[in-house]
Amino acid sequence: MEVRILPNRVIEVNENETLMEALTRHQLPVDNICNGQGTCGKCKVRMIGNISAPSAQDLKHLSEVELEAGFRLACTVAPEEGMVIELNFVESQDRKESALLGMKIATLNTKVEKICVTLNKPSLDDERGDWDRVMDALCAITGKKYEYPSLYVLKKVSEVLRAESYVLTVTVFENEVLEIEPGDTTKRLYGVAVDIGTTSVGLALYDLMDGNLQKVVSIENEQTAYGADVISRISFAKASQENARTMRSAVRRTINHLLKELESKTGVLRSEIYKMSIVGNTTMHHLLLGFDVSHLAVSPFVSVCNKPLEFSASELGLEINTQAKVFLLPNIGSFVGGDTVGAIVGAPEVLEPGNHLLIDLGTNCELFLKTDQTMMACSTAAGPAFEGAGIAYGMRAKQGAIEGVSITESGVNCEVIGGQDPIGICGSGLIEAIDEMKQAGVINKQGKVTVPDTADNLSADLRQRIRPTEKGREFILAYGTDQRSDVTINQKDVGELQLAKGAVCAGIKTLVEMAGISVSELDSVVLSGTFATYLKANNILNIGLVPDISPEKIKMVGNAAHVGAIRTLLNHQEMEMTHELYKKIRHIELGGSAKFSNYFMNSMYLERLS
Repeated sequence: MEVRILPNRVIEVNENETLMEALTRHQLPVDNICNGQGTCGKCKVRMIGNISAPSAQDLKHLSEVELEAGFRLACTVAPEEGMVIELNFVESQDRKESALLGMKIATLNTKVEKICVTLNKPSLDDERGDWDRVMDALCAITGKKYEYPSLYVLKKVSEVLRAESYVLTVTVFENEVLEIEPGDTTKRLYGVAVDIGTTSVGLALYDLMDGNLQKVVSIENEQTAYGADVISRISFAKASQENARTMRSAVRRTINHLLKELESKTGVLRSEIYKMSIVGNTTMHHLLLGFDVSHLAVSPFVSVCNKPLEFSASELGLEINTQAKVFLLPNIGSFVGGDTVGAIVGAPEVLEPGNHLLIDLGTNCELFLKTDQTMMACSTAAGPAFEGAGIAYGMRAKQGAIEGVSITESGVNCEVIGGQDPIGICGSGLIEAIDEMKQAGVINKQGKVTVPDTADNLSADLRQRIRPTEKGREFILAYGTDQRSDVTINQKDVGELQLAKGAVCAGIKTLVEMAGISVSELDSVVLSGTFATYLKANNILNIGLVPDISPEKIKMVGNAAHVGAIRTLLNHQEMEMTHELYKKIRHIELGGSAKFSNYFMNSMYLERLS
């Protein structure tokens, strides 16, 4: 059976397959927060002609306007021959490149270098083997010995040697020969820093000769088709070996897709990339490598390996030079992975004398506390609300997402990415909206949406924006159109945000107490993550995401985990420093902690929290 996907794609659908399963199998973009269980309401598609009757899940999650316009949940649609589907191909707003363009590396020391060698031709008086000839000349130039050539290099040395009249370029990493090429290619040497996020994957291409950024690209992690958070992906992966391979292939395919995009946009051949550094949380790390993730899902949450790892690109199926070096930053323990270590390297001010707290906000939240006596780290069960999951109109930071909100008596003003009509709200918009709703009196500190009939403190416009629904009262941020619903925040959405921010705040309080200091003794609170870049200190203090502290101590540093990957790519001493960090940082498990539970209950209020 064939289904047409607008504008110009036709896909084959298998028997007894839902539309969601077919779209996922063909790598077509559709949000799948609940892994096809019909509970999240995010996998909206629009049917053009031959519209199927709405399912119970459709009636639960979609408005009358959306149902009339032909919207359905892909996980409930049974495909039919000739069906025509419109997906939401909203392009991601690339917020990553601007954050990295100004970054300068203090010391360029990649450990990868290219050396041009000119050799004498063999003769009856000089019958050395081709490889011996190359090594003798190379050793004379570098003063190093290269004892163990790879079979890959040995098999091509004779051809390369003669291709350009005995002039060739040798690429080495420390005492290892990675590649040989005919002629002088010493000016073409590149590396890539990879940030594997739960939600999205970002790649930064660098010239390893001068340390300059060439291009940053990012895309949604293809694993999101199997769940929005790490727990759902672990559940999927451990169900069968086939599922585990599917998850491994999905993230590798995402990286390789971005590598092709870099090649097309910069002209840098993938074969010219000789080094790669990778950061990601423990689950992303394991799924990339094909490790067993089943033990991460149950106490005591043990990983397969925390140590720093090094592979060749060919071992991981990554489409750069097959002999390129690929380095994975170490995990700390449980769900605190290499992305946290990367964030520490990317925000080195947290290692300076004094008491410093790093909060890495994303689909997952990790905390790192450094004092003059100790270094500690933990992860919090914040859930993916900060990325829009579990929020009725939540979405990632794409065009059409509300990213800023201000509320006055005369109404609501929304800042929308791309300047277009709003279709949803992203994490930074959600936090600001709830703070503004609290300040305006639309919700109270318990998070309860006010009853409009008794809200004498609200203007007529604000009262009209509050209406009852089956999920409790909701507040209209932006009115819709004939084909788009109003963008709202409902009572459940407020609760989801309270759970997420409460977990972060409680985690902070727990770490600080275990370190023997108070919140007021923190010299800095550093927020990292692309999402965190767009937060405002007063908003996060007003809703109690962070315990009450002087706003001047709060600093946003952008995607520090990716910056850490870049720093380790460009300066191998930074990579070696991560070896020491993972040994020194103490992992704290918050699950089952009485301290954390007590703080969590008291951190739910939408107010400044001591």
